[in-house]
Amino acid sequence: MKDATRKRDAVSRPARTTPARPALFIVGLAVALGGARLPAAWEESRPPIVAKAIEHHGGALFEASETSFEIASKSGTFRVEVRRDGGLYRQAVEADTREGRRRVEVTNEAVTVTVGGEPRPVPAEEERRWRDHVAARVWFPFLPYGLLDEGVYTHDLGLEEWPGEGGGARTLHKVKVTFEPGSSSDADDEYLFWFDPETGRLEQLAYSFDGGLRFRRAKSFQRVGGLLFADHENLGIDQEGRKVDEITPELVAGEMKPISTIELRDVRVEPIE
Repeated sequence: MKDATRKRDAVSRPARTTPARPALFIVGLAVALGGARLPAAWEESRPPIVAKAIEHHGGALFEASETSFEIASKSGTFRVEVRRDGGLYRQAVEADTREGRRRVEVTNEAVTVTVGGEPRPVPAEEERRWRDHVAARVWFPFLPYGLLDEGVYTHDLGLEEWPGEGGGARTLHKVKVTFEPGSSSDADDEYLFWFDPETGRLEQLAYSFDGGLRFRRAKSFQRVGGLLFADHENLGIDQEGRKVDEITPELVAGEMKPISTIELRDVRVEPIE
């Protein structure tokens, strides 16, 4: 239980290997990346607010770009590299370990692990674990793009009021997310997302897992190369049996305790022509 709790206090989420979407990439190449609308297939498969959010956060750039950043939290610092070229992808995570600098790289076809520059064997039975390791550190920073993954189900819950800056109230658009059973090691987790109804910007999210609840509030937004990123304040309750549907402004203010701050540093984005 302690290991699972630490995992969610850091940078992870239900890890999954995202299937390629070559048809969407072909559509994406046909439009200008700078202010492109989402392909119709994206808009039709999710609530309109999710499509608006993905477009606001980067749209077609998510399907044709090379991105790198450093992500730092309570559990340490990781260097992340992500290249998506339509149906092809390459994702890598580097971090210092007791044995030396470890790099885990996954592509459509293979998983490679090096420690201190030396390759390590990856038996077939360990491939899923390493893919989960990388996906866990990629999914959050690229939200809401990950809501397009196969096996991700989105449920529109409408508008909800939350405290705003300066003591006033603000209205956010609430979406619940569940996952296909068996699609990952954490597929039983449930999520809530709150978006600005006008722009689609992702303002906050929450999730329940086997050890409790987490609530992340976005802050310090930065748009780099057309993609929008944010740091997060991470709050939580460590108690089994809690459900994400319990999350209210009152619960966050009264029961949830600060756990960590998750920061993205040295973000670089290069569109793929």
